[in-house]
Amino acid sequence: MTAPAVGAECPPRRYAHTSVQLFRFSAVSWNAHRIHYDAAYAATEGFPDAVVQSTLHGEMLSRHALEWAGPGARLESVAWRNVATAVAGERLTWAATVSSVEGARVRLDARILKADGSECVTGTVEVTRAG
Repeated sequence: MTAPAVGAECPPRRYAHTSVQLFRFSAVSWNAHRIHYDAAYAATEGFPDAVVQSTLHGEMLSRHALEWAGPGARLESVAWRNVATAVAGERLTWAATVSSVEGARVRLDARILKADGSECVTGTVEVTRAG
């Protein structure tokens, strides 16, 4: 990878979480709230399917930033804000813009977008690229 430039757009990553992923993430994160793994229960609270955990969104911001940064990259920090709910099977897109570069350290303004282009999550991720 060539050195990133401030303002450069990272290639978007498209994905959807399955209900099995949400169940497993709830298990490993000790999140017992039923809206995250029981679609019928989530419907009683007004959701169309099992709800994606906020911490899974943060994990996806980090994962895709590290993939973009390349092998050996190290996560320095991540911060995010959930601005809309996402559910199992919903098409999501990770997108990011390089906001600063200091040597090997790169800061990204990252977001997760819904299929209609509206923001689901906004945040920042800092990574250090391998030498």
